Amino acid sequence: MADTAATTTTDGVRSGGGGLAAANRNRRPSQPKATALLSVLFGLAGLALASSRLPVEWLMLQAPASSAQTVPVGFADALSDAAASPGAARGAATAARLRLAALPDPAHRAEREAALSAAVADLHRALLGAPADAEIWERLAFVEYARHQPLEAARAWRMAIVAGTFNPSAMPRRLQSGFALWPFMDADGRESMNRFVWSFFAWGPGTVTELTARFGAAAIVRQGLAADPAVVADFDRRLAAFKKP
Repeated sequence: MADTAATTTTDGVRSGGGGLAAANRNRRPSQPKATALLSVLFGLAGLALASSRLPVEWLMLQAPASSAQTVPVGFADALSDAAASPGAARGAATAARLRLAALPDPAHRAEREAALSAAVADLHRALLGAPADAEIWERLAFVEYARHQPLEAARAWRMAIVAGTFNPSAMPRRLQSGFALWPFMDADGRESMNRFVWSFFAWGPGTVTELTARFGAAAIVRQGLAADPAVVADFDRRLAAFKKP
């Protein structure tokens, strides 16, 4: 969740004769420059976002304030506008990441809300071109949660789980965000969470146990494992052992 490229032309070479130069100018086609702009912006954005990943964004919710990265004024807006061309989902997603990288701290409420709202618009645009990109859905869940829209965040989290392939590196992060969003999930969301817990515990029971203890989410995990009492018993033994000093 491949960009289409538009060809551009370079200016024609001036000839010595004024009439010929004028004729060349008249024949020269007018081509859009969106692709050239996107190429430059993508390169700069990649440098600006090398260390900006989803785990950092979720951790921002646990801090009273965050130090924003420096992003040139209007840079995200320019990238978002350039990404309006068909097939430019990558540009819209990158624009959202730029806004989050430079997110104002909660003390600047109006600016923060404006940045988050713009990021939501960028992510929805990105999803139009890449509806199966789990990372974009997950980032949308983060942004909606930061905007105090937990129901929308829970729906986006479910789409990240449904759309995503098995990705071991993302599972701990998604389990933590699932714990946070559990109270706001509808029946479909909780069913997805149960399946996620089951598959994650089968793959990494130790990690699930550790995160469960850290976030006090034993009841949620037990519900996800309830289909097999023996698995629930195994989880309870692991959890009891983990809590021992």
